[in-house]
Amino acid sequence: MTAPVEHRAAPADAPADVRGLPAQRAGGDSSADTSTPARLTRPVRPAVPAEQRGRTDIPERVVSRIAAHAAGEVVGVREVRERGPLAFGGRTHATVDGELTVLSLDVAVEYPAPLLQVTEAVRRHVADRVRLLTGLHIGHIDIDVTGVVPARGKDGG
Repeated sequence: MTAPVEHRAAPADAPADVRGLPAQRAGGDSSADTSTPARLTRPVRPAVPAEQRGRTDIPERVVSRIAAHAAGEVVGVREVRERGPLAFGGRTHATVDGELTVLSLDVAVEYPAPLLQVTEAVRRHVADRVRLLTGLHIGHIDIDVTGVVPARGKDGG
């Protein structure tokens, strides 16, 4: 059930805004009756699908950081080196071309983890996380195993 709508005409001497509508007073009311404040309405725009609203650019550095973090989440990976001034020799690098991404990771793996299984787990997990968080598709992931280090707990750390 809808409530009836009462239309009130503005007094002839009331100022109008640029659209020809009665101007709002300081209290937000355009009529002489102050018991019901008038509401401003905005024109309704049709909803535009998200994919047509604009473009989102994700820098390679962001994709690289996501990949490095995701690789570090895999069991058996001890360290993932990141690109930067303090990363001597190690690197995590992403190349983004449109929606396609190529990744290069340097990882240190815990001993005696099977390297092939750990690197395949890294590829799967990193590809899933990058796809989930950025929407980018992974072309391939190059993994360099830069070291094999004692498993945690066995070296006292």
